[in-house]
Amino acid sequence: MTITIALLQGEQARYFVTSSLLGTVQAAPETLQAEAVRAVLWALYRGGANSLSSDSAVSTRTLLHHTRHLLLPFARQPPASSNGATTTTTEQINRQFLERLAEQGDLLPINRAGSHWLPAPPRLIPLGSRYLLAGGLPLHALPGTLQKQITLRTTLRLLPLTTDKDWPYGYQSLTSWLGPQPPSLRELQSAFLQTPLTPVERTPTASDQIEVYLPQSRGPQEERWQPLIPTATASPGRYLLRRPDRWQPGCFHYSIAWLNQGRILQESQPGENQDIARLCYALDQAAGKQAIARWYGQAGSETLALHLESRLPRREYRLLLALSECLTTERSAPLRYRWQGIAVEDRPRIEETLWPLGLTFAEHLNR
Repeated sequence: MTITIALLQGEQARYFVTSSLLGTVQAAPETLQAEAVRAVLWALYRGGANSLSSDSAVSTRTLLHHTRHLLLPFARQPPASSNGATTTTTEQINRQFLERLAEQGDLLPINRAGSHWLPAPPRLIPLGSRYLLAGGLPLHALPGTLQKQITLRTTLRLLPLTTDKDWPYGYQSLTSWLGPQPPSLRELQSAFLQTPLTPVERTPTASDQIEVYLPQSRGPQEERWQPLIPTATASPGRYLLRRPDRWQPGCFHYSIAWLNQGRILQESQPGENQDIARLCYALDQAAGKQAIARWYGQAGSETLALHLESRLPRREYRLLLALSECLTTERSAPLRYRWQGIAVEDRPRIEETLWPLGLTFAEHLNR
């Protein structure tokens, strides 16, 4: 353990991270941060034990502390006129970032609270045109032949299909990596209509900051959330509501309510761990709202772009994140979410995955 701590100091930390990222410091910030987490967790885990057991797990506090310390040589210094307002690389390493790496299969939370972590076993996941490298094995611990072939994309690591002969670890199917099959839109619609409601005992006020989802409204899903006001003209019926979480900015509590002229007459118990984006697609379909996805590109090109109106649910988002080179957002465009650099051979897999969301595909190829 003493040797591990010594590596996480000053210029040695710069060299350690640089070698982990194939000898370059020109990586994107997210790439640098993700690899730093993997390298630190691997070093601490190897320093404590050589078996994947809870006895060698690393606490969140310890992992964050040493990762931030490792990244100090790369922290951006704020300009003199910024009053220290610039966010540094170290400040972006937090619990949410660890959870993101766990979701993509690189870290293993030991308990539901996620207070301790282990590196996940290394494995390759076939994506169609390439492999996704998942697991907590840092790049510097890979065989040299694989290090030369790695492609870094945000927090993800990709390898060509020709790496099979040099891969010494296991594999995982894409279906398994994406997670359990979610309920269909019709199942979600049925559950929405059957959720028990109870009469409310008080009338919500403006201070509650309640918003209602209106599927018939124009624009992407995030713009269909409107403030709930007593003069609302929407017809009586069931609606999806959300309230901001007082303790977690950007998070919401969701409920289902019976509304009449903007007044809540009945409401379900609130919930927060729901696939809300998928439920919104279900409500859109029930309201007759058509969602369109458009393919763009040059005829004969090896890659395509996919433009969408609204955000994707988590499972579909993970697939597109792995199969496309980048995601850009054009706020002023009707189809604002633009996935680019998608290999032509991956198109059928993407359409098969997105079709259950009720998307209709259109093609615009320049010849």
